[in-house]
Parts: sequence; C-alpha cells; structure tokens
Amino acid sequence: MVSRRQLIERQRVLARFGEFALRSDDLQEVLNEACLLVGAALGTDLSKVLELQPDRQSLLVRAGVGWRLGIVGKTTIQMGERSSETYAIKVAGPVVTPDILDEKRFVFPSFLVEHGVKAIVNVPIYVSRDRRAYGLLQVDSRKSREFCDEDIEFLRLYAAILGQVIDRLHKRYDLAAALDANKRLLVELQHRIKNNIGMITSLVRVRARSAKSDYARAELEIVRDRIETLRLAHEHVYAEGNSTLSLRSYASKILQHLIDLHGDYASTIKLTVNVDDIKLSPDRAVPLGLIINEFATNSLKYAFGSAGGAISLRIERLDDSRIQVVIADDGCGLSMTPATAVPGSGTGMKLIEGLTRQLQAEAIWSSVRGAELRLVFSDLAKRSQS
Repeated sequence: MVSRRQLIERQRVLARFGEFALRSDDLQEVLNEACLLVGAALGTDLSKVLELQPDRQSLLVRAGVGWRLGIVGKTTIQMGERSSETYAIKVAGPVVTPDILDEKRFVFPSFLVEHGVKAIVNVPIYVSRDRRAYGLLQVDSRKSREFCDEDIEFLRLYAAILGQVIDRLHKRYDLAAALDANKRLLVELQHRIKNNIGMITSLVRVRARSAKSDYARAELEIVRDRIETLRLAHEHVYAEGNSTLSLRSYASKILQHLIDLHGDYASTIKLTVNVDDIKLSPDRAVPLGLIINEFATNSLKYAFGSAGGAISLRIERLDDSRIQVVIADDGCGLSMTPATAVPGSGTGMKLIEGLTRQLQAEAIWSSVRGAELRLVFSDLAKRSQS
C-alpha cells in the first residue's frame, strides 16, 4: 500500500518530468532524466529505457541509472520467446517479476544478474496513435518486491507521458532533418540556376560580338544586360543563404555593372545610390531590378552627350508601410510632357510598364530636369505583420 506522502511525491515527480521535458529538445537528456526520476519515485536502485531497434528483434539500453560503465548506449537485449520484454510488448501492458530467481516464464540477460537485480517491472512505451511501440521502461530492484497496483498505475502513466514526449521529439527531429534537406536542395538549385544564367549570358555575349549589324549587336547587348540582372538576383539569394534580397546591394551592383560596361565613357557618369536597409523576396526584387536596369540602360544610351551626366537611385520605406523608388538622370529628358503613363513605344518602355504592373506599383514619369521615374508599391512583408 502506498502512503499519502509517497503519492504526493509521485505527483511531484510527474510534474518535474513534464516541466523538464517541455524545456529540453534533447532526447537523450530527457530519457536520462526519466530514468533518474522514476527510480527515485519508486525507491529502486536501477532503471532503464530500452529502445526497440530497426530489426524489431533487439532492444538497446538507450538510457539508465545505476548501471556500470559500458551498459547504457552499448548493450542490446535479444527479444527471444522467453524474454520478459518480448512478452510485455506482446500483451501491450506491464509485466512484473517479483523475484527473478523464482520466475519460470522468462530468461533474463546476464548483466541483470551481475548487477544483483531481483525484481523487475516492464512497461511498454508507445509513441503514436497506432500503438507503435518505441520500447520499454524498466524499473529494477536489488530486493525481491511485490509491486502493488499503485506502483503499476504510476508506471503506466509515466510511460504514457514519456511516449508522448519521445513522439514530439522524433517529429521535431524529422522536421529539422527535412528542413535541412530542403535547404540543401534549394542552395543546389540556386547554384545551378546561377550557372545556367551565366552560360546563357556568355552565349549572348559571343553572339553579339559576331553580329553583322550594329542594330542586332545593340539588341543582343540589351538582352545580355537583362539576363545579367537575373543572374545578380540569384547570386544574391545563393550568397545570402535565405529567401530575401538586400535591395541596397542588389540595386548598386546592377547600376555599377551597367556603368562598367561602357568602358571609358563610364568615367563621365556620376552614380549616386541611396537605398534604405530593405529586403524583398526574389519575386518582387527581380522585377524591380529589371526596371532599374531598363531605365539606366536607356539613360546611358540616349540621355547624355559626350560630356556624360548623372544617374541617381533612391529607395526608401515610407511611413505607411510602402516603398518608394525614384530613379532619375539629368540628361535630355523625355520626348513628351509629364504623365502618369509610361511614355514611348520601345521594348524597354513596354517592359517597364509590364514589370510595374507585376509589382502592383504606381508609376509616375516626369521630365523637369532630365528623366525621372517614381514607383510606389506596398511592402507586403510589413503589411502581413500589421
């Protein structure tokens, strides 16, 4: 018969184990604590958790208290026909042996006898709704002992709680492993995309050099620059190792790349970039990068004379969770009066118009001192947080 004091102590043990299991994500740490607390609750010298191995024919002493060095984590028990462990899993319930010297049903592992074990309780541990056995919780005593009903019910409850904790940690490990695998696949995919884009850029560059007309060469160079903008986006995603791009770095590299392509003429171009610390997902950063590329390409080709000029870019976060982009040059300006529609009928202008719609942006063109394009669009990340 269990005393009131012992019942209260067992309740404390259940509470302590539950609190510990919530704090820890280390399965081995949880199993060790489980063995320590259950032994203290029942006043036994020895306890252990046996883990069913993949072959379903053996059990590993996964954790334990009171065993000599070399037992825990190394010793396995074969699940033969006369194994008390096999029987406990078969009947799906506790199996008690008050004294192994008098037990005729089972044959016990030699290391139990070597440790002076007399009495054993086997309680199966289940980890899922389909009653799949994880293994067994075993409490061992060096004295012959008749475990009472209160002892058995306590161990059944303890094993049930332990099974839920093991199940949670297994699912956590599986999710973490799946996440790591997906990250590796994503990095590999990004790397291959970047390489493939680089190959396409090289092919376009070679074709441009061999083009027979200046017009064809110029068009191929424009295509090359657009592809390069895509390559820079994937390069940033790959380098940063996450799903967002830093606009400050991305936009600066696009403009600097275009300036560098113009060789000696580049020294006559003043580039000013002021970008807040803003990050966007690739599906929004890439259209914006292409818009910046198209505007700057048009400026470098048509806006300036031999004296050169200036190109500026400003990207800022507005107070109302919107992003504003202003890209401008101080060249000859647009051929029409300011309007809210995209002017011109060239491929570049049509591309900007389509990309603006993709961003769901409001675009305003002006030509007071050169050409200016102002875009305002919602910051989806900020909007989702509000």
